[in-house]
Amino acid sequence: MESPGTRRNPTNQDEAGESDTYLPGVCNIDRKGRWIRGGGAFLGFVLVVIYNEQWKAVFTHPVLYAAGMVLLSTGTALSLVQAMASFCVVDGLLGRTFIPGSRQKAPVGAPENRAKDRRRALVIIGGSFVLGLLFSAVLLISEINAVR
Repeated sequence: MESPGTRRNPTNQDEAGESDTYLPGVCNIDRKGRWIRGGGAFLGFVLVVIYNEQWKAVFTHPVLYAAGMVLLSTGTALSLVQAMASFCVVDGLLGRTFIPGSRQKAPVGAPENRAKDRRRALVIIGGSFVLGLLFSAVLLISEINAVR
């Protein structure tokens, strides 16, 4: 039996499929983790819509409003991307993974696997920030143009 940090390295997400096993740099959460993050993304989307209804605050507090919208949108994008990618950025950054069947976390043994996980986590965080920034800009521009 292999330890979580020594399994073979797949080349892409397709090899991971719907597997609930740890694959370095590709998949480090199971189905339940994906559902939790998907629910977080839905909740985040609802919060972004509610927050967006207060868009008139941009005229009195533009920096605070924009920062709040970017943070909410980034959090929503981060949850969604994690659910779709089957990858938890916190576990990736901390170098740990789940143990299938036991619902426990275990450290990733091999340093090259930890490096792959860390790199994937940073890419997901950066991409989510860009998505959140773009989504916030689109919402704000569309609301301001609707007023004209």
